[in-house]
Amino acid sequence: MKRMLIALLAVLGLAGCVAIPDAGPVTQGQVDTSEQRSDLLFLPPPPQPGATQEEIILGFLTASISPPDDFAIAREYLAPDAADAWDPEARVLVRTGAQPEISLSGEETAASAVVTSLSELDAGGALQLTGDDRMLEFALERVDGEWRIAQAPDGIVLSAFYFDQLFRAHTLHWLTPDGTRSVPEVRWFERTASTLQQRIVDALLDGPSAWLAPAVITNGAPEASLVGPPRITGTTMAITLSFAQIEQLGSGSLVPLASQLALSLRDVGVREVRVEVEGLDGLTASSLDAEPVDEGDVDQRPLVLEGSSLRSVGGGTPTIDDVGPTLAAIGATSYTVGAAGGVAHTGTTAAWIAPDADPVVVSTDAGPVPTVDDSGWVLLQERGAAQRLVAWRAGERTELALPPGSSQIAAMELSRDGTRLAIVTSEGGSSEVWLLAVSRDADGRPVGLGEPYPMPAVEGAATDITWVSSTQVAVLATDDDAAQIAVLAIGGVSEQLPSPGAAVQAIVGGSEGTASLRALSADGALLSLRGRVWSPANGLDPVQLIATQQ
Repeated sequence: MKRMLIALLAVLGLAGCVAIPDAGPVTQGQVDTSEQRSDLLFLPPPPQPGATQEEIILGFLTASISPPDDFAIAREYLAPDAADAWDPEARVLVRTGAQPEISLSGEETAASAVVTSLSELDAGGALQLTGDDRMLEFALERVDGEWRIAQAPDGIVLSAFYFDQLFRAHTLHWLTPDGTRSVPEVRWFERTASTLQQRIVDALLDGPSAWLAPAVITNGAPEASLVGPPRITGTTMAITLSFAQIEQLGSGSLVPLASQLALSLRDVGVREVRVEVEGLDGLTASSLDAEPVDEGDVDQRPLVLEGSSLRSVGGGTPTIDDVGPTLAAIGATSYTVGAAGGVAHTGTTAAWIAPDADPVVVSTDAGPVPTVDDSGWVLLQERGAAQRLVAWRAGERTELALPPGSSQIAAMELSRDGTRLAIVTSEGGSSEVWLLAVSRDADGRPVGLGEPYPMPAVEGAATDITWVSSTQVAVLATDDDAAQIAVLAIGGVSEQLPSPGAAVQAIVGGSEGTASLRALSADGALLSLRGRVWSPANGLDPVQLIATQQ
């Protein structure tokens, strides 16, 4: 069967199998569906009299599916001191459905459990792919004649099935270094957490994940902390912060933070955030007073080169000057355009194309399709120097070293905010997808690339990658001679799309997910996904290229 295999981050989507364990023997348990909304409350059994060490450890791991009352059921498997010390919020290991393997040692008072992990969630809700075996160490002791766990690793272990049932994705918002654009990051929190809003605020104050941090800023300060729980009235949240040195900065410095918090709390129904500082009466700010932040929306109409005309499909006023004659004259096969102009690729040569100007050659040794940010910085890889990227603008060149293992790039594209470079490398029958943070100096010049953030692997030889929203990329690959397209969510759920059923030479995304994704067939047809079928646009002559709009 022609297919593309995607490693899902966490979600299997096995809705309906709520009362049967996802692995191992059937055990007694209940499901309480009386909670708010349609969320499920799982009630695993407490420790049973006479339970063995293996049964106590497996019971403890299973009890992680019940977070109410601070994981009260799981704590019943722990000795008193261990129950007080255990921190379930330290991390979440998302494992396969295979039963953990338990081994005893040390006169049967020490044990280890080996689980095959798919991903790991840190205390701030950030998810990282793992795909390895993890050994969890336990110490056991007798308490009133029954085995209990005297020492347990912090955090919880959930199968992918239960992770899907218990956690929900939320988006935190950071900013580009100039403070004008939003950079989203997906985090995961318990669906039924009574402190959800507080956890989102805490996560934002703690700052971005390490891989993204070099490319973004936050209006929070390292010493800022939440004082008491948030106070919510309707769609307005009021919070009090402990904030050193804020008195000298004035209340105006709180407005950007309030705006950033409001963006991050939008998906939990908050429309306004009011920030005040502990001990400083009158020092307050509202997110409603903030300047708008660009969230990366682009014209959703496809921009195509038809003959010698670069135009939007779908009518309306053209959004850019027509550089179609120049693109046609140089035989361009791709074009990425931002506010300052764009970069074209002919297969070997990358050229800067701007209205009312002659093309400027950037490189005659360009490998994959180059990319550009909105300020005119081009990023490309040259065939003769695979270990680095070249950053170019108006004749200025600088080099960016690539991290080990990311040099054989098949395709790449910058996010519209310019902070994240999506790359795909191909070797053999599979392709690896990575994100790299792009750090910049005070003038916006790219000066370095961060450590690779892994995305799910894709089977087949990848040939193109594109951003379809601020948190999703789509990958085009060929597997068994058929074109396959997958959408990968950063820190979220990934999806394999239906096969176009024809050879595809390029894909281009907008900013509204799969609804704005377009594919260019080998015969020049412009394809879009309608339901589960890729359909060609009507009334178009064969298209030479579809442009990426930054």
